[in-house]
Amino acid sequence: MTEAELITHLEQWVDSAAPTYLRSLPLVLLCSLDAVEAVGRQLAQTVVSRLLAVWTDIVQQEALRVGRKCPKCGHDRVCKTRSGQPLKLRLLGVEVDLPKLYLECHHCDAKGVSIVRLLTGLSCGDSSGELELMAGYNAAEHSYGKASRDLEVHYGKPVDRTAVRRMALVVEKEALAFAEQQRVEAIERISGEAKTVGPERLMLQGDGGTVRTGKLAPCERGDAGYRKKTAKKGRARRKRVTQKRELITLDVRQPGETQATGLDVVVPLAAEEGERERRMLALASRKGLGSNTEMIGLGDLGSRLPQSFDEAFVGYNALYSGDWKHTCNYVGAVAALLKDIDVAQWTRHMKNALWKHNATRRDELLKQAHEHRVDELPPDCEKCPVKALDTYAHNNWKYLNAARLKAKGLEFVSARAEAQVRDRTKARFSVPGAWREENLEGKATLRAIIADGRWSAFRTHYLQQRALKSKENFYIQAAKAVAEGRLCAASELAAPATANKGAITMAKAA
Repeated sequence: MTEAELITHLEQWVDSAAPTYLRSLPLVLLCSLDAVEAVGRQLAQTVVSRLLAVWTDIVQQEALRVGRKCPKCGHDRVCKTRSGQPLKLRLLGVEVDLPKLYLECHHCDAKGVSIVRLLTGLSCGDSSGELELMAGYNAAEHSYGKASRDLEVHYGKPVDRTAVRRMALVVEKEALAFAEQQRVEAIERISGEAKTVGPERLMLQGDGGTVRTGKLAPCERGDAGYRKKTAKKGRARRKRVTQKRELITLDVRQPGETQATGLDVVVPLAAEEGERERRMLALASRKGLGSNTEMIGLGDLGSRLPQSFDEAFVGYNALYSGDWKHTCNYVGAVAALLKDIDVAQWTRHMKNALWKHNATRRDELLKQAHEHRVDELPPDCEKCPVKALDTYAHNNWKYLNAARLKAKGLEFVSARAEAQVRDRTKARFSVPGAWREENLEGKATLRAIIADGRWSAFRTHYLQQRALKSKENFYIQAAKAVAEGRLCAASELAAPATANKGAITMAKAA
């Protein structure tokens, strides 16, 4: 029987049995959507539970059939079962106990074998791909603790926070591979010499944000927790040496789009040379970048975003502009420290000079600001705001193009990018090391995949990769068991031609 035939059989059973049940209900329940939904949910849970119970029995029978014969003397081996210590598996809303079968020969000194673990490749506490995906999704939305509670509410089974963290890290690692695969495909689309046709204009916004991270370290003299113990386990208290990691969020949309459908992230500290440019180009290609497309960049003037934008879109009609709000903030910081001058008038003239790209007037107003700055800077000023504005205006003069963007009817303040980077870095996970450098990009990438509507495609990719790995591991473990004399070379364990024979050969050699 095939999967389709099984489903058809169940549908026929429901068609025959459900009318009798529904006609027996009082009218008030028959007309209640909630009552019908409750019955359907219970029916679905029962079908899943019974299917898994039958699966457990069949796996046990097949394990005995495949491994009963001793590979050395050919006699039947004795089956020993640890009934009190089954192999516990986690699924969505259901926990399955597989019996631990150990086959041992009493006629010769052949090696024994834990046959169920060998054939399934599972360990106690292993989870299904669907549960891992849900754990990763919920953990991406907020924190491990809240994700654990979400799983318990939705599926009726508690999953401890450590297990959620372990599953989420696996999903995040695969999210990185999925995102990289999409980047490669996107760049290949535009890498040929043939001209491509895309939208008239695309706008890329970028912004950098910081995430606190750090490892736990012993408390030193002077720290609040020095020589103190934890309340729960009585261990020495530790402190977290906080560091900051930068995360850049990139967002590409057609002008007027309100929903995010093209997002990517990059961790500058861990990124290789040219990675910013590559991801910008791949992201624009995913949105349909063509030879005719005008590329507009908007965002920070730090984090090498303008220079990366220029390098990414060489040969395209491209223009980058710094965020006008950031420019105004520099001007406002200077205005707060001026004396013996009409501050409002100076502020208005400086913004006007920067807006109209009047370099002569800009320099005159900067000179005036240097002359009328207060003698002593406030304690919170690490750098003189006048010098900061001077450096900002001269170094980034070619990127102060807010007036040109407004003339095109486009945004000239990158509020969208700033909101996006907050979404990628929000809700610092309440688990030690959750935002460490090696885990940062995976979490942010998974959040970006969810936010721009690629979750369904990623889910399909994840389950396919899991199925491929499971199939490959099955043949590797079987070949290894045969090579070690723990299992007969039965025909059903022989790897097909499509299997990874190189991996199997390595297993035999081991």
